[in-house]
Amino acid sequence: MPVSRRETLLGASGLAMAAAWPAAAQRRGGDLVFAQEATVPTLDMHFSTSIATRNVAMNMYECLVTRDEKNAPIADLAEGWEESGDGLTYSFRVRQGMRFHNGQEMTSADVLASWQRFQRMALQRGVLGEVASMAAPDRATFVVKLQRRQPTFIDQISSFAVPISIHPASQKDAEGGKIEPIGTGPFQLVEFVPDSHVLVKRFDAYAPNPAQQGTNGFAGHKVPLLDTVRFRLSREPGARVASLEAGEVQVVEDVPTKSAERLKGRADIRLLPMKHWWLHGAWVNHKRPPTNELLVRRAVQTALDMEAIMEIATDGAYDLQPGLQYPGNPYFTEAGKQFYNVNDPDKAKALLRQANYGGQELVIITNSSYASMYNAAVVVTEQLRAIGMKIRMDVFDWATAIARRRDPDTWNLWFTGQGTGPAVGPYTAMIDVVSPQLNQVVPDPTLDALYADLLNKPTEAERKAVFAKFQERIYEQVHFLKFGDLTKMQAARTNVQGFVPYRIPRFWNVSLA
Repeated sequence: MPVSRRETLLGASGLAMAAAWPAAAQRRGGDLVFAQEATVPTLDMHFSTSIATRNVAMNMYECLVTRDEKNAPIADLAEGWEESGDGLTYSFRVRQGMRFHNGQEMTSADVLASWQRFQRMALQRGVLGEVASMAAPDRATFVVKLQRRQPTFIDQISSFAVPISIHPASQKDAEGGKIEPIGTGPFQLVEFVPDSHVLVKRFDAYAPNPAQQGTNGFAGHKVPLLDTVRFRLSREPGARVASLEAGEVQVVEDVPTKSAERLKGRADIRLLPMKHWWLHGAWVNHKRPPTNELLVRRAVQTALDMEAIMEIATDGAYDLQPGLQYPGNPYFTEAGKQFYNVNDPDKAKALLRQANYGGQELVIITNSSYASMYNAAVVVTEQLRAIGMKIRMDVFDWATAIARRRDPDTWNLWFTGQGTGPAVGPYTAMIDVVSPQLNQVVPDPTLDALYADLLNKPTEAERKAVFAKFQERIYEQVHFLKFGDLTKMQAARTNVQGFVPYRIPRFWNVSLA
């Protein structure tokens, strides 16, 4: 397994420095600018898997249950919950005194309506697949009854891959992407200009959770100190770094490896490395020819040189390993490794002949917003052309690429970064291949059954065994092409106090010195 230059540059010491940054002597006020790579396609978290959406929206909305700093479930808009002895009923005590950004008090009726909307139309509505009924018997109680016991229920609903964010009950019937951006979070929307920026301001009526302390995942004692946060689109890496150096922005989402090496010695900038940021890869469409044929998909999988792809895509900031979880994670497994990084063009050509491949065009969709995805697509295009395939690469901005993915007749490979590992865990890491999400378009009943087992097996040992079968099936049927594990480097100016790097940037308990 190669050691990346970025690991050598910062390693564990950089992470320790970020975590230990003092939160003392913070002041109220100031305007912070966060430069991010991709445009925000929507502020409706029920209807988006985009990290660009979550970057903004997780500062605006909250959930009943979320994750703490170590990825364990923790109460947020709930004070707590009780599970019945038979495991079929969960009763949540809803925090009182919380207000929406429109001034309306939040009650269990809003929780009920939000969960009903999620169950009806959310991209990952399968999370609530075992829910038989929901009720709000009084303004402070929310009750969920399951069809059968699901030992992982709290893990599922606390995930922030597609969070069950809470909205006013009036939004219950809003269709995907059409919701009014009103939450209970520390910041409220001021302005959303697509392809430019999203501006949020401090919600002065926000009530921090008195039962918790400090920044703790997406829970904790959240205190909005900044006057405003501007999430500014900055696609070009060099421009992001130059803006940081000039003090025009205070935090940036991504710093290229070479720029990080140059910035290492600057006293006014902190580098914030996050190893195992995402699985770099591509979804494979099982509906559209020629990838509707397993032998063609296997040929693509067999041809690829993952080290060459990742080296160009990330400038050396990567690891190679077959797991869909990372080494050290309880669910890490190498199941299916025989299909990973085969790098055998001759065998791939033989598979194409066996499939009677007739030169049909294979369409790759990538984007100009994330340089690593674009660069990976360029290398994959070259490698597939080298085995005799006809390839077309379509390049869009991030929001358009996401919209394009929803039309299964327009693409064969869709390039992405798939969040997993410490920030997501096994239940949502690959939920996108399970019904009804189906990023591969065509349902796989075997995967659906394995996923149901993953959620419902009573012991962790049994669930780990199921996840290994689940991962092997993804490789065997070529649902997802994993290239490698990308390391992300963020950076902040040293006058930013209280900012701790996490899967999504959190701007509560953050101030400008």
